[in-house]
Amino acid sequence: MENLEITINLPNLKLNIPEKEINFHHLERIIFNLSRKIGQELLEELLPLIDDKLKKERKRGELSHQGKRLRYMTTLLGDITFYKRLYQERGGKYRYLLDEKLGLTKNQRASQAYQKIEGLLAFVSGSYGKAEELIQEFYGDSPSFESVRGKVIRPGKKIL
Repeated sequence: MENLEITINLPNLKLNIPEKEINFHHLERIIFNLSRKIGQELLEELLPLIDDKLKKERKRGELSHQGKRLRYMTTLLGDITFYKRLYQERGGKYRYLLDEKLGLTKNQRASQAYQKIEGLLAFVSGSYGKAEELIQEFYGDSPSFESVRGKVIRPGKKIL
């Protein structure tokens, strides 16, 4: 795959912050949330472009296109949704070229960096519920403690 050239034009942003709410903590949180939102938008725009490029560069006749599938993923930037193309080999095996290019495992629903943070916070805090609270404090949103538990246990089983 050759270099992917993308030009991204960000829209003008206009913030209206009441004077009584102007303090460093509040400003920092606003900018953090905006940067996460912009990052989510960028990822959601970039992933289909990479998938399009992979479609054009695939070997003809070996893989047949079987349509697009909707995917969601939790990342450090928040939840994103995107479509990816499903292909079928001559032998009948199904593949997602985008997943292979990005190093994603089958049915992976969270980025590795996000999984590491959840696992670390669960370990440090001593409970999945406290990990949920810490994620909420750091990011402003969080999965349920049961979701944190599942994302910690699955990699743990692989390690064992």
